[in-house]
Amino acid sequence: MINKIEEACLEDGVEMLEIIESEASKGNIELIYTRRTNAFESYKKESKDSKIAIIRDKKGKIVFQAACVPGSYHVDGKSVLAGYVGGIRKRNDYNGVINWKNVADFFEKQDLGLYLCSFLSDNEAAEKMFYKKRSFFPELIPLCDYTTYIINPKIFTKVCPEGLTFRSIKSDDLEYVHEFLKREMMKYNFSTAINNITDFYGLNIDDCYVLEKRGEILAFGALWNQKGFKQYIVKGYSRTLKTIQKFSFVTNLLGYIDIPEEGKELDFPMLSFFYSKDGNMEYYNLFINQIAQSMRKKYKMFVIGICDDDPADKLYKKIRTINFKSKIYCADFKDEFNFDPARPRRIECGLL
Repeated sequence: MINKIEEACLEDGVEMLEIIESEASKGNIELIYTRRTNAFESYKKESKDSKIAIIRDKKGKIVFQAACVPGSYHVDGKSVLAGYVGGIRKRNDYNGVINWKNVADFFEKQDLGLYLCSFLSDNEAAEKMFYKKRSFFPELIPLCDYTTYIINPKIFTKVCPEGLTFRSIKSDDLEYVHEFLKREMMKYNFSTAINNITDFYGLNIDDCYVLEKRGEILAFGALWNQKGFKQYIVKGYSRTLKTIQKFSFVTNLLGYIDIPEEGKELDFPMLSFFYSKDGNMEYYNLFINQIAQSMRKKYKMFVIGICDDDPADKLYKKIRTINFKSKIYCADFKDEFNFDPARPRRIECGLL
């Protein structure tokens, strides 16, 4: 049946990848956000319970796809299941109709209730399409404006003060680390509820770091390189950035990242699950200085994302970065989640 929703399988992964790579994000930096070498496998690496909806044309070619990756989030101090809906793509040469009710029904059957989605701030067409009120789809609730920062690790020089220790963790530390993360994450809405930090594909124990004082954790963060299942390829630059690229030696001296070559796959970690004790800004500052210095022989950049109303965002606004803006929404199919709007939000960039 034409325009019928089906669930994707492993054999669809290569064709899904072709659609993903057919279009780059717009803006000063044109990025192809991709999932090599098989898009289906990539989503399953994020969660074995990921579901991908596809539509085929009369010749059997995939013309539309959208994915939902389930996860556990803290909402008002409780752990709830929610799905992140993304990877929404339509084949460029397809002019047929998409039955959005069928798409909504496909995801609603997962019985998660709450769903998150995000759009680049300059993607007005996508935002308008999904923000439009429909009888079969709950109203999108704005969660936050979101900034993703691309940072040069070479700009950080602060020495770790006497009496504090910065180090990578060991397996013996996991229980202590998980207790710290649970305690701090529960203070934020839509923070990730973690059972084991090593459950995330590509994230190992030696990627995780703590700032300590006499054995007490003051801050935690992980360098999560996701190139094993998600990649970013620079397709092109705006005229302004092409000009800046010619003088990259100057911008590098000013503290900005080197402008990568076009066509190159970027190699960088996300600074993920970054929390300090009671949101202490000095601990954040000390930690980011130390972790940046530890990575700069290996990486030329790292990435962190944060909601604009998060108090910790003040730290990144003081740093010279390349950044881009997104908007994050949620949809409540069950009309059950009346979360406290005054509680700060902390949404993990590595899971978007």
